[in-house]
Amino acid sequence: MDKAGDFLGKVVRRFDRPEATLAWLSGVWSTIAGQALAAHTQPIRCQSGTLEVAADGTAWQQQIEGMKRELRDRVNRAWGGNLVSDVQFVTQKPGPRHLTLESDNTHTPFIRRRRA
Repeated sequence: MDKAGDFLGKVVRRFDRPEATLAWLSGVWSTIAGQALAAHTQPIRCQSGTLEVAADGTAWQQQIEGMKRELRDRVNRAWGGNLVSDVQFVTQKPGPRHLTLESDNTHTPFIRRRRA
């Protein structure tokens, strides 16, 4: 049985629309980049063979600068063709991200007190 990401990549290729491609990339980004890298980066634009990836800090941008070829190859492999020829990294302020309650260290669960 095929994975949904593999199947959707084939379908999205037929659309030939940048926003559909970016939506597909955003959906499979954690699979392509890995969980740790995906937690600090996200694809923001994919046009004319150039993929722009936003990193949530300069340190992360510098850390992943040497991974351009590897990320390009992973994206193209997942896409099933030559979607990306170049990867560029930009620094972006971290925006609100949805965190699960288990991974959010600032979350304090509501505790009910028993009545005496």
